[in-house]
Amino acid sequence: MIVVVYGTTGELIKLISLVKEMPEDQQIRVNTNQQPKQLQQLMDDAGLPAPHFTLTNGRSGKDLEKKSDIVLWGFKLSGQTMKEFRAIKRQLRDAPGKHAVMVHGDTVTTVYGAVLAKFLRLPIVHIEAGMRSHDWRNPFPEEIDRRIVGKLARYHFTPGDTPTGDLKKEGAKGEIIDTLRNTVLDSLRYAQKAPVTSKGFGALDIKKPYVVISIHRNELMSNPKALKELLESIRDHSKKDDLQMVFLDHPITKERITALGYDDILKGSNIIRLPKLSYYRFIQLASKAKYAITDSGGLQEESSFLGIPCLIHRLATERVEGLGKTAELSMYDKKKVEAFMNNPDKYVGHKEGDDIQPTKIILNTLFDAGFLRR
Repeated sequence: MIVVVYGTTGELIKLISLVKEMPEDQQIRVNTNQQPKQLQQLMDDAGLPAPHFTLTNGRSGKDLEKKSDIVLWGFKLSGQTMKEFRAIKRQLRDAPGKHAVMVHGDTVTTVYGAVLAKFLRLPIVHIEAGMRSHDWRNPFPEEIDRRIVGKLARYHFTPGDTPTGDLKKEGAKGEIIDTLRNTVLDSLRYAQKAPVTSKGFGALDIKKPYVVISIHRNELMSNPKALKELLESIRDHSKKDDLQMVFLDHPITKERITALGYDDILKGSNIIRLPKLSYYRFIQLASKAKYAITDSGGLQEESSFLGIPCLIHRLATERVEGLGKTAELSMYDKKKVEAFMNNPDKYVGHKEGDDIQPTKIILNTLFDAGFLRR
């Protein structure tokens, strides 16, 4: 039996294939619900079953956005865990075979799931393990979260040579299993097959070249100079290159741009601002883009699998996918941003990972270890 713990769309996106392909009667899904609205939309799009335990409702039904939200949510999560702990243990006791707790990535929920596993006295299965930027400040707190779980996990499923090597250098205990690529590759395959529609993309003309911009990280939002320079580059290239710039308004990004007085920068006939899209609709949009600009590690990976040029607007990244091929790390350097936008065709590449199935590698390991029954 596998206890699958998740709480953000970023986690669940990369767990879609695992949840779908594990036997339904051999998994217990625990949702900490950091993003109740987004998670429900994703579950609907992906056709995922409801969680067995939903421990919170975000911030009064809304997604967590501020640090203060996380503190209050943490208190609620602790209290509800105490209430449901016996019920979780009872389900495990009644289930045959060996048990483990599966966590993903680098969020607060990832650390919570690892702690829950320790209280349940179960081994931790860490998906997307070993990823390191080697700078605890960037990304923060994700780098710290990964290191904590890396010390606690029993099974480390690493997406490639670099994270595998980093974990070995750290002397990580337990088994290190290289999945060759991230499970988002399998989730991407599900998303591409889904029956979705292009309706609702605002004034976007799909027949005309367009760029997808998705930024939301705290490091960028708290750097007004870097944010302004990027927005100005987007504005200038929307005119110079006659490209549609599709700017996705993450709630925290939209609020920050307005607070800084930058809304006027994004006014123009070729700049289209859309509300943040659900994952399946986002993939439909991004897969046809000329290039992408993002501070998201997920989109960095997805772009490399799709062969789409991607500017990663961050100081550092813990991911190697696409770097030097389809992707460029800006380090908030305006010259690098301009160089990329002036010649995105330089980064056009072939799709990666067509013959790789990370989910199959993980499930075969769990079956062989006795946590799942064939």
